[in-house]
Amino acid sequence: MFERLPLIRSRRVPASNEFVLEQYRALRRQIPLMYALMFINVLFLGIATFHDVPFGMSFGIPVLLSVAIFARAFLWLRRRAVTPEPHMVRRYLRGTIVTAAVLSIIFGSWGAVLFSEADQFRSVSIALYVFVGAISCCFCLQALPIAGYLVVLFGVVPVTVRLLVSSDWSLFSVGANFLIVAFLILRTLSTSHAGFKRVLSAQADMLVEQQRAQAAERVAQDLAYRDPLTGLANRRALRERLDQRLGGEEPAERLYLFLLDLDLFKVVNDTYGHCVGDCLLEAVAQRLTAIVGATGQVYRLGGDEFAVTLECLGAGDDMATALADRLIRDMAAPFPIDRYSHRIGVSIGISCFPAHASDPNALLQQADIAMYDAKSCGRARHRLFGPGMIEQLAARTLTERHMRADFGTRAFHPHYQPIVDLASGRIVGFEMLARWTRADGTMIEPNRFIPIIEECGLIDLLMLHLLEQVCIDAKHWPADLTIAINVSPVQFRDGGLSDKILAVLARQGFPARRINVEITENALISDPAAAERIVNVLRCHGVSLALDDFGTGYSSIQHLRMLPFDKLKIDRSFVGNIDTDDDANRMVAAIIGLAKSLGLKVVAEGVESASVRDRLCELGCHEAQGYFLGVPMDARQTGSKLSHTLLVGEARCP
Repeated sequence: MFERLPLIRSRRVPASNEFVLEQYRALRRQIPLMYALMFINVLFLGIATFHDVPFGMSFGIPVLLSVAIFARAFLWLRRRAVTPEPHMVRRYLRGTIVTAAVLSIIFGSWGAVLFSEADQFRSVSIALYVFVGAISCCFCLQALPIAGYLVVLFGVVPVTVRLLVSSDWSLFSVGANFLIVAFLILRTLSTSHAGFKRVLSAQADMLVEQQRAQAAERVAQDLAYRDPLTGLANRRALRERLDQRLGGEEPAERLYLFLLDLDLFKVVNDTYGHCVGDCLLEAVAQRLTAIVGATGQVYRLGGDEFAVTLECLGAGDDMATALADRLIRDMAAPFPIDRYSHRIGVSIGISCFPAHASDPNALLQQADIAMYDAKSCGRARHRLFGPGMIEQLAARTLTERHMRADFGTRAFHPHYQPIVDLASGRIVGFEMLARWTRADGTMIEPNRFIPIIEECGLIDLLMLHLLEQVCIDAKHWPADLTIAINVSPVQFRDGGLSDKILAVLARQGFPARRINVEITENALISDPAAAERIVNVLRCHGVSLALDDFGTGYSSIQHLRMLPFDKLKIDRSFVGNIDTDDDANRMVAAIIGLAKSLGLKVVAEGVESASVRDRLCELGCHEAQGYFLGVPMDARQTGSKLSHTLLVGEARCP
């Protein structure tokens, strides 16, 4: 037993706060019971020796021990109601160890004195009372083994020693038995405490694993409902939000759903790479969040599509329209990323619950229809869903179906509108215009099918198909006639566009100098560097260049300096009323003056009357086209007109 003393001295109260608190909880449950057992043993021991020992030994010491027992028991019972801080618990544990030592010394010494005063039979009874009482206390102190060791040392050892040194063999055998049991108790106490620590360690590990699992669940939840790039709520979160607000017991009084599609984002992404595209999406998310603020919720649905929900009381069309106007205005501001300033826009479709739909699917579908309508009207616009949009979408879908069926056939063919020299009245060239005539003779207007072909990614194939036919049609026309072809801004995303055009000309043996490529300012805005590369290749092979729709885009003068243009085409919106509108007249005069100062020829579009032609002549315009000067014709009609005369009857300036 004594070989355990170094181990006892080396024990320290564990430093772990969790371990200390668990020790305290276990002691808080066991110590009141321990004091009850101790009181019973003191009481019975005092009664058993009342007539055999002095009054102080049979009454005074039991009363002293009982007072101490009741005081400590009451103190621990009070502690059951609160959980103190770890530093207080450590103080309680130290107090418990000291108390265990003091009470054990008193109890063990008292037992040893009683043992020496009694006869042999009563000595054995006293030894049993002391031993049972100490061992019971030791078991109750398993959570604090050092206190248990002290109870055994100071409570059991004195009586056991008296038994072992007795000359009576029966008493010696009892002492030896006590010694063996004490050793086993100490070993059990040590093993129990080690198990106690393992259980706590396992519980701590389980708690850590549980916390990890909860953290993993939160991460999974976050990933399931949040876009990892922008940090915005995602499509799934939007759907659950709509289900909750539209299908709940208390649905929203009025909820607006905005679907936003970024204009020109694909151009930035394809030109500058996905890293810049991702940075742009993050910047868009931050700006949208700042714009919407606390009035609504922003979502990223995927790609360059976003959504906004807005709840309001009563009729909120004005509020929704105001928010849409602000979104379009603020999203048009440049996004500075790295060394570049990127300009994009946003097209917005809006649907409303319950005015337009009563379930999430219909609300999403109608917002999508409204967004498509906004994009088809020129982008950077917003549209509130209306019933007529479904009919328009159905018509568009039917048109696309027919277009795909006829694509690549002679249903798509070129028409040619004369371009006239105003000074001589001679036809100096033609502008190639795409036409689509169905098998039943129905002609589809270009403004109906060209946007669809662009959206389907077929505009490149259509232009090359028509250019092939142009080379065949114009091969036998006078060699000085030029053919103007329009190149869509979408086509400038293809870095190999110039090679494809030149390949067609080479295959047909058509002179490149007779082709005039017309570029709009929007093509230059989308990707100036790509436009410059394509144009320079074409120019090196003799293709001439015209800036189309001048004045309708941005930074036109800068574009004139950027590329080696040969011609400048004035948009019909300026030309149509120069004979009656002084502002339009001054604008056209300024454009012609600018072109002359740069050494460029000027071509005016949309000449519909003699007075407009005459006014252009007075301003010094070189060439013009329009229905007054010549309507678009197919190849047969054009060839017939050219074989008759190259003069346009009244096209010459007076």
